[in-house]
Amino acid sequence: MTTQATTDDTVSNGKDSTTSALKDRAAKAMEEGLETAKVSADEVTKAATAELQRMGESGTKFVRENPMTSLLGAVGVGILIGVALRGRD
Repeated sequence: MTTQATTDDTVSNGKDSTTSALKDRAAKAMEEGLETAKVSADEVTKAATAELQRMGESGTKFVRENPMTSLLGAVGVGILIGVALRGRD
């Protein structure tokens, strides 16, 4: 084997190992990013669920403490929606 052939093999093997190492690093970075995204999504989901539950409880409390105001508000919103959906003839 000539010196040139040996050098070519070494360069070729070096490129393959470098490419493989880069692929491995990229795959690892993607896996870590995906895991971080999953954790973040779980945290946001928990926070949103807790906030919606708190808002629901607050709304229920308001309706129980102010039934007449709630009823009049619901009638008013119903009238507005009816007028908006009726359209112009």
